[in-house]
Amino acid sequence: MLVAQNRRRRRAYPAHRVKKLVTYDVHEVAKLCGVHRGTVRHWLKAEGLKAIDGSRPTLIHGTELKRFLTEKRTCRRQKCAIGEFFCFRCRQPRKPWGDTADCRFHTDKIVKLTGLCVVCERIMHRLVRRGDLPKFARLMEIRALSLERLIDRASPNENSDS
Repeated sequence: MLVAQNRRRRRAYPAHRVKKLVTYDVHEVAKLCGVHRGTVRHWLKAEGLKAIDGSRPTLIHGTELKRFLTEKRTCRRQKCAIGEFFCFRCRQPRKPWGDTADCRFHTDKIVKLTGLCVVCERIMHRLVRRGDLPKFARLMEIRALSLERLIDRASPNENSDS
């Protein structure tokens, strides 16, 4: 029997929209971040967001709010090593199954690698610079996939009745 896990919703808070020289009250911070006022009060009490002083209304300086939001975003980030892909299902960096990955050229400089997660067997993707491809090739088997598009075909209207 599988037990359902209660996962918290994670979001990216807009630290780029915070003005450094402006003071915000709880309601303005909640509106700016798209959260409830109770969430902002929780940030003030338990998570390290600092108010200007202890008086009412509670005011938060823009530099402090920007620092808090960027710190909240960076603590969740996980860096993948060479040869690892980030599995969104497991929320962990994982090696691809069988150390194999499919390679498809995304742009002139970027390659899209696709592999299967070892744990949950879901598809994982990673964008890699074309120059870094030999580093990945030393650690895993990379298979190149050809692009099939109608534009590249000799007769794109093959299945038509006319």
